[in-house]
Parts: sequence; C-alpha cells; structure tokens
Amino acid sequence: MKSRLLCRFFTFIPQKFNSQNQSLFKWTGLFVLLFFVQLSYAQQQTGAVRGVVHTSDGKPAEFVTISLTGTNRETVVGQKGNYRLSGIPAGSYTLTAKFVGLVTQNKTIEIRAGETLNVDFILSENNQQLREVMVNSSKLNKFTRGASATVAKMPLKNLENPQVYTSISRELIQEQQIVTYSDILRNIPGVNLQLQNNSNAPGGTVSTRGFSGGAYLRNGVPGMTVGVLDPVSIETLEAIKGPSGALFGSSLTSFGGLFNRVTKKPFDTFQGNVSYSGGSYGLSRLTVDVNTPVNEDKTLLFRLTGAKHYEGSFQDAGFQSYSYAAPSLTYKASEKMTVYLDGEYMSGKYNSFYRLFADASNATGVHSPDQLNFDFNRRFIGDDLSYNSSTGNFYAQVDYQLSPGWKSQTNFSYSSTSNNGPTTYMNLLPGNQRLTRNTTYTAYGKNAMTDLQQNFTGDVKIGGIRNRLLIGLDYLHNEAKSSTASLVFDTLNVANPGPAYNQLTRTAVMGRLENAAFNKTSTQQNTYSAYVQDVVNVTDQLMALLSVRVDRFQNQGTFNLTTRLTAGKYSQTAFSPKFGLVYQPVKDVISLFANYMNGFQNVAPVTQPDASISTFKPQQANQFEGGAKFNLLDGKVTSTLSYYDIRVSNTIRTDPDRPGFSIQNGNQTSKGLEADITANPVSGLNLIAGYAYNASKIVKSAANVEGLRPESAGPKNMVNAWISYRIGQGTLQGAGLGIGGNYASENITSISTTTLFTLPAYTILNASLFYDQPKYRVGLKANNFTNEKYFVGWVTVNPQMGRSILAEFTLKFGGVK
Repeated sequence: MKSRLLCRFFTFIPQKFNSQNQSLFKWTGLFVLLFFVQLSYAQQQTGAVRGVVHTSDGKPAEFVTISLTGTNRETVVGQKGNYRLSGIPAGSYTLTAKFVGLVTQNKTIEIRAGETLNVDFILSENNQQLREVMVNSSKLNKFTRGASATVAKMPLKNLENPQVYTSISRELIQEQQIVTYSDILRNIPGVNLQLQNNSNAPGGTVSTRGFSGGAYLRNGVPGMTVGVLDPVSIETLEAIKGPSGALFGSSLTSFGGLFNRVTKKPFDTFQGNVSYSGGSYGLSRLTVDVNTPVNEDKTLLFRLTGAKHYEGSFQDAGFQSYSYAAPSLTYKASEKMTVYLDGEYMSGKYNSFYRLFADASNATGVHSPDQLNFDFNRRFIGDDLSYNSSTGNFYAQVDYQLSPGWKSQTNFSYSSTSNNGPTTYMNLLPGNQRLTRNTTYTAYGKNAMTDLQQNFTGDVKIGGIRNRLLIGLDYLHNEAKSSTASLVFDTLNVANPGPAYNQLTRTAVMGRLENAAFNKTSTQQNTYSAYVQDVVNVTDQLMALLSVRVDRFQNQGTFNLTTRLTAGKYSQTAFSPKFGLVYQPVKDVISLFANYMNGFQNVAPVTQPDASISTFKPQQANQFEGGAKFNLLDGKVTSTLSYYDIRVSNTIRTDPDRPGFSIQNGNQTSKGLEADITANPVSGLNLIAGYAYNASKIVKSAANVEGLRPESAGPKNMVNAWISYRIGQGTLQGAGLGIGGNYASENITSISTTTLFTLPAYTILNASLFYDQPKYRVGLKANNFTNEKYFVGWVTVNPQMGRSILAEFTLKFGGVK
C-alpha cells in the first residue's frame, strides 16, 4: 500500500527532463521506495501508546507533556486531551505526565510489537487550577518559542536544529502595540528595512546577512501579497537565517534567509477581542479576532481575524488605507485525519511611497542626506496620485496519520494579486539642486501563484537509532500579466520648486499618457522539486541533519502582447544540499551546532552584443556556520550565538576584456556574527536583545565596485532591545511598561570607487504603558520618542517618521486561552 502510494507521487515529476535528470529521479525514487519497505518492516517491531488526560473535574488537560522516562520520546496533550506516542520498541517503560507547577504522575507500561496500548491520566488539580498555572507559567519567557514545525518542515526543538532562526511571538507584538509588519522586523537581529512598508515587496524590502529579500512564506508554504502585510493574523513570525534552498528552493528565499508567517489557528473554546488604535498622522485602526467551535463535539472550529486600517504621512502628502480579513477553519474528520482551510483577502488604496534615487554613478557630488539641502517633509507627490491593490489567497492542508510512525501532509495554496494606477519615483541629478519626477502607470498588473506540496514525515528507529525523516514533492506555478507605461514628468529645483511642485497630478499624468505606448506582457514559470531530509539521533546528545533538494525550473518566457513574440525562455536544474550537527553537552540546556547550507538563484541566458546567446548556471551560495544555543534556568533564559561565512559564486559581471559582454565568474562574500537573548530573570520582567555584525564584500566584479560593500547589504552593525515589567499582584496587577529601540550604523546605499552615498547611523527609542485585565486592555505607545531624524534605503534615500503616539483599547470576551 505504502509503496503504491509513493510511486503515484513520484510520477508527479515531469517527463520533460533530459535523460540525465530522468535517471537521477528514477534512482531517487528507487532509493526512497526501498527505504519505505525497510521502514515498514521496522515498524512491525514497534508498538504505540495513546490515551486521554483529564483534570479532576473531567475537563481535558491541554499542554500537559507525556514522555517515556529515560528516552527522548515525548508529546504534548492536545486541545481535547488526547495524546499518542508511536514507533516505540517492545519493552517495559515508565510513562510520565507532567506540567510546570503540577504534581507529576508516573505509570509503568508494557509495549508489545504491533499493538497500541491505551493509558489515561487524571490530574489531581481541576481545570481552573491548571489554567492558573498556565497563566503564571506563560509569564516565563513569553517572548520566545522553543520549537517549530515549519523551520525544518517537521516538528523540531530549537536546540535540536543546527540552523539559526528567530521567532517573534504574538505576545511581543501585542505588548509593543505593533500595527505595521515592518515594526515586527525591528525585533530580529540583523534585519534592516530597506524601503518603506507601503506597497513594495511584501512588508517592504529588507536585508539580512548582507542580502536583500522579502516575506513570501505563510505556514511554510507560498503566500504572495501585494501592498502591506497586516500583523493581526500573525501568531509567530519566523526569520530563518541563511541560504535555505534545501527545503524552500529559490523562488521564495534570498541568500540571507527567509521570513515565514505562522498564522493564528482555531481552537475549541469561544473567545475573541475587538481592538481600536488611534494616533499621530491620522492613524485609525480597528481589528477583530473571534474564535468559536462550530459543532457540539468541537470537531469543527472557526476563527476570523481582520483589520480596517488608515494612516497618513509625516510629509505633506501620503497615506495608506486598506481592509483585511483572514478566516480559518479546522475540521477533525477522524482520529487520523485533520483538514485545515483558511484564506486572506486584502484590498487597499495607497499613495506612491517616497523613493529618491541618489545614485553615485550620476556624479551628484553629494555623499549623505545632510548635503542634499532640501526639505524631506516635502513628498513631491500629491495624494491624488494613488493606486489600488488587492490580494486574495486560499490555503488547504490535510494531515493524515498513515501509521504509528508516519504522517502525510498535503498542502495546496493559491495566491492572486492585482494592482493598477500610477507610482512615482525621483532621480537626483548632478548639481545637487535638481531632480526628475518619473511616473509609471499600471493599467493592470495581475499575478497568480499556485503551489501543491506533499510531505511525508516519519519518526522511527532503524537499527536502534532514532530517525526523523522528511520526504517531499513540490510543484510551484507562477504567472503574471501587466500593461505599463512610463514617462519623465518634469525636472524641479528641489530647494525652490515654485508652482511646478503642484503640477504633478493624476489628470496631468493621464493627459501625458493618452498617446503613450503601453508595454503589455505575460510570463509563466514552473518549478518541480523533490527533497529528502533525515534528523539522526546518533546518541541521545548528538544529532546529525542531512537534506538535499533538486529543482527543475522552467521559465516559459515573456510574451509581448503587442509584437506577439516570446523572449527569455529557458530551463535550469539546481541541487541544494544541507548538513548540520548538534551536540548537547547538557541535554535540553546547551546545544553546540554547525551547519553547511546551500542556496541558489536561477540565471537567465544573456544575448551578447554579437547576437550570440550565453547560457549560464544558477548562482550558488554556500554557508558555513557554527555557534551555541542555550536554554537556561528552566527556560527563563534562551540565547543563540553564531558565526557565519556565506560565499556566492557564479554571479554575472561585465567581461573586462570585451566591453558589453557578460561573463559568469563574479563572487561575493558575507561574514558575520549574530547574538540574541530572551530572558525572564524575575517574575514579571521580560527582555529581549540582539546584536548583528555583517562584513560583505564584492570579490570579483566591475572595476568601480571591486572590493566594496554591496549597496544591498545594509548597515554593518545593528542592535535591537526591549525590556518590560508587568505587575503580578496587588491593586495594580496587570499594569506594566516597556522601553526599547534599535541602533544601526551607517549604511552605504550607492557604491563606486570614486564616490559613495551613505545614510548616517541612527538610534531610535520606543516606550509603552499598558493595563491588561481579563476583559479589557488599555495601552499607550510612543514610537521614536526622541524624534530622531533617520533614513533607510537601497540606492535610494527614504526619510522615516519622527515621533508618533498611539493609544489602544481592546475589549476581550469569552474564555481564557
């Protein structure tokens, strides 16, 4: 049965590969098929234990840990009180039920091969006592997450994972009163915002570990967005560091890492909240989060999160206005199968965000914003130059327990985005006092992405050694259509623009475009992937992670609807390995890790000046990393220290011996240190802090940038911190305050051996006050309360908002989760 099922999935690999690729997949398929047969035999020698855990008043005891004493086998009790441990070799064991602050229970059990033993627990505490313990324990390091099911595409504790990642929890998002996705990113060491958040790449373009990227993953699968990302539906934001091609490919990642939004899921009690925030620059934000079981036996659960958001600009124009809704449904079809359905819809209207290009190649004669001598409170773009965008996403996931040791997960996602209207950017001209205003008008821009992913995960013992296995197949389809026209609208004196300042209007732009030639194009891309991963417990303290991915990328080319010609059609195959080691000198307390990771990016053929076509290989990024992770004082202190070395090869550059020709022998390096700590040193006191240092260099490229830091790398040094205290007893119980901020060193945003444009270093500080009660929450937040004038950018100068104040009121209803 298993062999037939696996064969069906391997026929999903397309037949258009050349003979070498076909041979590779045949051997891969044969290897995996034989592996399944071996595992099936191994499973016949093991048994399982399952049961239900209740409190003394008969209610399910969620979050209780069930473990086999003396082994590394454990699980957490679910919302209905159920648990299951499988793949256990026959023999006698002690089964333990424990929860922080409660009396531990032990039972002696006998596991028989091929049988499932039923063992129930009844805790002496009632449900209310359990809830009180849960509330108190949640104050311990509430800003951290000790495990993830998506970072490695299988459930894995942070201390078991040789890869570095940072998890930002909903508790931290709430305490900081965050209303924009970009403010979540400020809590991640080494992540630098490069462009403003409104209407660019999802959440804005950011740099991490010296490379530029965005956020395209949602619960581990593709989730495309246009406009902004709203934080109301985020349970945890995971920043996964380093090139991650082995599990996630190239379409959704950068060489510096990727960002994954773990969304809020339905649960089995009625609960919700409605919140309103208002503040500076016309901020008006209404959010809702409602959860409810749909039927009496609580097998069908529903949750809805949503937001209505408007915010103006600190400049003389600029705004964003949007509506967002994210419904989700969970259906427990049987003991073995669970179905998850959820979606997102966002529709908004935005003024084109501020982009001033100050490219050093233009020989402007200036090297920093303070030499530009003009008013950054001027936007140079009126509010009537706005455009519309919308996003509609649908996700489906089916989890099925194939056997005691094996689970199937099938994922389907569909994302569709559209936008239309004018966007504007500015170019600084030589002489420092002039700039051009340029407009691109999009008559229609539509993107669609479909992903089908099948994963098999197993937790079995082979030859007495624990193996946690992943076997996956992935099909990703992208298509895009657009119709655009661009024009240079005018040239201004930036210091004294005069009446011309107000002449850039929607009516004027449309008049100029009446006879313009629109560029109408259509593109399609397919990616077929297969990957295998194994986490091997060599001993109880030593683990090895091995994985490999193969991608077949097919670009169908760009079709011009006017000329009816297709250009840029090509195909490439890329392999991405990954290897990691973890040694825990003190089990579940200290973890020493090292990894080798690979990422890749597809490179299109280039038509050379002599009309010849050069076919290039994918760019490759290889990372070597090592460090330590800590989980100290029963989880009160968690920390990660790491050093990484990323080397990129196969970059395209101009041939120094043949001007105008391109060759593929460029290189780039990126080395750095990262450190973070999350702590709850005393009751009610929580803090996070992070530091990142990055040294990036262009090793082989054009003569005018050779040896320089890439303009997309961001600042060399970055610091983030937040500390808060909440009163736990007395008449002021629930009251608290927090303070923190960010530091970034100077940022070179335009490079040349003759001139550089550098954004200055900055320090911003934020503070909050809150009063949190079971039925309501009141908060007050001051962002950048020192009114620091600072800039972000990548070849651009983007002034950022000064001091702003916001107040929040939340009304809670239903049970406590």
